[in-house]
Amino acid sequence: MPEPKEDASKTRSRGDSKPNPGGNTSETPRTFSSQLQERMASIEKRDWELWVLALTMVAILAVGYFIVVFPAVFMEQRNFFVQAKISTPLVVGQLVLILLFLIYVGHKQFHIRTLRAQSIIEALNFELAHATLMLDPLTQAFNRTALEEVIGKELNRAKRQQTTLVFMYIDLDNLKFVNTRFGHLSGDLVLSEVGAILKGCVRGSDYVIRMGGDEFLVVLADTTLQGGDAVKHRTNDRVDRWNQSTPLSGYELGLSIGLEEFDGTRTFDEVLAGADAKMYAEKQAHREAQGK
Repeated sequence: MPEPKEDASKTRSRGDSKPNPGGNTSETPRTFSSQLQERMASIEKRDWELWVLALTMVAILAVGYFIVVFPAVFMEQRNFFVQAKISTPLVVGQLVLILLFLIYVGHKQFHIRTLRAQSIIEALNFELAHATLMLDPLTQAFNRTALEEVIGKELNRAKRQQTTLVFMYIDLDNLKFVNTRFGHLSGDLVLSEVGAILKGCVRGSDYVIRMGGDEFLVVLADTTLQGGDAVKHRTNDRVDRWNQSTPLSGYELGLSIGLEEFDGTRTFDEVLAGADAKMYAEKQAHREAQGK
């Protein structure tokens, strides 16, 4: 696991690789959705064509029967006689044709159901693969790939509904110490624990995103700075409880957190830079308090 840098230039260099959350989201989901809709429409069309063919066959038989019966009914005859001279091969041929038609209809219906089930399975597999692609395997939080899609959706919703978002920019303190003293596996353990703590302190409608290295971004939907402060205090309480039973002797987990509110008057980059600056200021305060 690569060790994060601990200087101020780390946060400044992120601007070169920032996505554009205010722009369009990834084209892949929409393209797949369009293809799936077209496929389902084609399957439904085949289903209707099959039903039309079956009803047409029934209608032809009904018309033939009606032609035979109609004269007797029209003349109000109680009894009527039908006399026809039909060869055995013709009767057998008609029965075979009807049987083949029924087999054809059954085969087509089975094929249509198979295609429909296959399309549904492919849609589920795509959603699963898309969700897996956006998850960080170590912390099970969203990764940076999901940032554009998640933030873009929330920013547009906040502007449309005239609500506010709160961004919590979080940096894990002293991860380099863990990697050096206990090894990188222990550093991975700490990162996964931080991800679990953050996810346990937010609602289901909020987002926890690992920005890379030891940095996380939490997006609190429909929340003010006061609500963000409550989440920050709750997070710090969880960190304190974790430190009381830490498996790493001599290490104390610490998080530097910067809060900034988005109300639609500033861009995402401006709000993120504000949260970043507050996080770095808190990190400097922690260092001074520790005598570093």
